[in-house]
Amino acid sequence: MQKYRVIEKKLGETPLPAREVVRKSTAELENLPLTYAGRLDPMASGKLLILIGDECKNRKLYDRIDKEYEFEVLFGFKTDTGDVLGLAERCGNLPDFSGGKIRQVIKSFVGNQKLPYPAFSSKTVDGVPLFHHALSNNLEEIEVPKVDITIYRMSFCDMRTVSCEVLIQNILEKINLLQIGPPDSRLGSGFRKEEIIARWQSLLETKSKQYVIAKCRAVVSSGTYIRSLTPLIAEKLGTYGLAYSIHRTKIGRYVPLTKDFGFWTKTF
Repeated sequence: MQKYRVIEKKLGETPLPAREVVRKSTAELENLPLTYAGRLDPMASGKLLILIGDECKNRKLYDRIDKEYEFEVLFGFKTDTGDVLGLAERCGNLPDFSGGKIRQVIKSFVGNQKLPYPAFSSKTVDGVPLFHHALSNNLEEIEVPKVDITIYRMSFCDMRTVSCEVLIQNILEKINLLQIGPPDSRLGSGFRKEEIIARWQSLLETKSKQYVIAKCRAVVSSGTYIRSLTPLIAEKLGTYGLAYSIHRTKIGRYVPLTKDFGFWTKTF
């Protein structure tokens, strides 16, 4: 019997339905416990590690595995979630920055960092998940905790521009991939999907304004939220930004030899 299986989580899926796809794929897994090690947000795709049977008891052994991501930063917007699945605001004009400037800023993040947990995450404060605090509009009354992480490598890949019309259309397509039940009495149920869609639609401009999207690649320690990192990258560039896309390409153990070179001793 396999101890684990690596799957490709789809955009719009939450980890629980992705786990159940694994269960239904093989008859012998039907009555076995399954869990995932290292969640992926609904608007992130890529490798997800599913533990099988007795290996679920060893989940903590997998909690510290490193990850590699390819992600895109959309400049000129911000949301309360740090990615496209949030209430969006357009944030003024974009500064005139080059690929060279982005590359310089990206490299400044390599090393040990303290990143704030996203406001919409399950990290608890005073016994309550952060997203409950966010939905109750009392984030200013608490101290949002930070997590110690390591960015082993981060590089700038390329940059592109897209019109506002195409951008909003693509974002709505992403959000509409989210398969959820109807909202109920629970705080945060339904992911505020209709409200988020309406907000993005309200930001559609009739004039053909262009927005910049930068693609990056990063090797990071466990606990790194890319949607916490992307607004900080934009801030160092003198603007606002959010995670337009996140794709996990590797999971395992990474050994950094220098600031710019290292290798994976184990990949799943």
